[in-house]
Amino acid sequence: MSHHPDMRGFSLIELMIVLALLAIAVGIAIPNFARLVANNQIEAQAQTLNSLLQFARSQAVVRRTSIRLRNDNANNWIVENASNNTALRQESFNPQHASITSSLAPVTLTFTPNGTAETADFVICRDGNAAFAYRIEVQPSGSTRLLPRGKDNQGNDLGDCQP
Repeated sequence: MSHHPDMRGFSLIELMIVLALLAIAVGIAIPNFARLVANNQIEAQAQTLNSLLQFARSQAVVRRTSIRLRNDNANNWIVENASNNTALRQESFNPQHASITSSLAPVTLTFTPNGTAETADFVICRDGNAAFAYRIEVQPSGSTRLLPRGKDNQGNDLGDCQP
């Protein structure tokens, strides 16, 4: 087959090589993208729970009354006035994105009017993989600390998804 000098384009072999390289790149990228989405879902739930804890503490101080955070066992977390059970805020967590375990049983944490609370730990984990889990610590002062992904309060790797 002869080519004219002014012909432009690419051959079928060149097209097949480009498609093969593209298929390899997509094959590598899709699993990494799925892990990125899963990590973002876990982190979003951890940040939401940490925000809920901080909200409960701030409401206890502002309202000068005890405020309780509890889990209704249906993936709903409720911040309520401890004296009259008036709900102040509620968040629902998707159990397919991550599971939340706590050192408290049942999961009920009360912040006093001066903002203090009992110590508590929460671990937000997915598929039992502690390397991607987040841990939230509630100090006796009532302050919360969201620890780096996969780490405990000493900076060591989390051994499992239990608080």
